[in-house]
Amino acid sequence: MKLVYEVIEDSYDDTTQIRSMTEQARTPSGDWLVRTTVYTPHHISIDVTCVKGKKGKKSLFETLR
Repeated sequence: MKLVYEVIEDSYDDTTQIRSMTEQARTPSGDWLVRTTVYTPHHISIDVTCVKGKKGKKSLFETLR
């Protein structure tokens, strides 16, 4: 199964050179996967959380455009 992720947060700090990005994807069961990735010059960290979905809700968070 391939999920389509939508970016809901993307930030970069010039001083520390740290970038964080949060994305959401709807699963076939109607739940949401929220994936947060933190990039530093020396490390990459990823956290994935599953949120129970509500029927008829278009998205969990507002996406960036």
